[in-house]
Amino acid sequence: DGEARKRGILISDDLARDALLVQGDATRVKQILTNLMSNAAKYNTDNGRIHIASRLADERVEIAVTDTGLGMTPAQLSELFQPFNRLGRERSAQEGTGIGLVISQRLAELMGGTLRARSVAGEGSSFILSLPAVIDPDTVRSDLDELTTGRAEYHQRVVHYVEDNETNVEVMRGVLGQRPQVLMDVSVTGLDGLAAIRARRPDVILLDMHLPDISGMELLRHLKSDRSTSVIPVVIVSADALLSQIDEAIEAGAHRYLTKPVSVNELLAVLDEVLDKVDTRFS
Repeated sequence: DGEARKRGILISDDLARDALLVQGDATRVKQILTNLMSNAAKYNTDNGRIHIASRLADERVEIAVTDTGLGMTPAQLSELFQPFNRLGRERSAQEGTGIGLVISQRLAELMGGTLRARSVAGEGSSFILSLPAVIDPDTVRSDLDELTTGRAEYHQRVVHYVEDNETNVEVMRGVLGQRPQVLMDVSVTGLDGLAAIRARRPDVILLDMHLPDISGMELLRHLKSDRSTSVIPVVIVSADALLSQIDEAIEAGAHRYLTKPVSVNELLAVLDEVLDKVDTRFS
């Protein structure tokens, strides 16, 4: 890391031999670890230390990134995973944590993992990423390649995401970053979404069920009753996992219903299936 080298920060590691393989999307795991390493350098002291360690615990791999930096009080720690939080350092030259930690935590959850932190003010912090372990590599399916995100062959597509949660929107941007040919429009209310979708017809709609004005179900019914939007595939992405709710949405015309946390592979597989069938906009 350039900043660490420039500031004389020593980086060391202690990686357990039985904790080297995790179940997850390689690009997303790298994104999380890069963010943790970047923060460990940014919030460290000159000539400080960063230590990366891994261990196997209850069929999960824990990767800890520890620094000797500013550390945090319990109050700051409780507000850590909030977008753009300055952690009480508004008058300092130090940047806020941005949305990176929030996205990293959500990406970890999407892969069935967690991201947590420990810290002591004035002594430093540890961030622990926990992901399901690959216990016996020899037993991994031979067709594992089918589970990877791979590359999609279709050309430019437009996805419209109706979601009022900023973190979920940024996580979706990160996921769709693996599909550079996909453009994402966003609406934060149902009625704004309906107007925007009518004005610029997308190839697929991603829809949350909890919106600040109308419900996702109501918006779905509006979309399916309008001749100009009725044929656009709608994929529900919601934390609501009640079978009755899922059945109601499918009966109302939803193409698929994905419950949060959604795996990156599952989401991209569904989008690829839908978008591959759409006539190409631009060759």
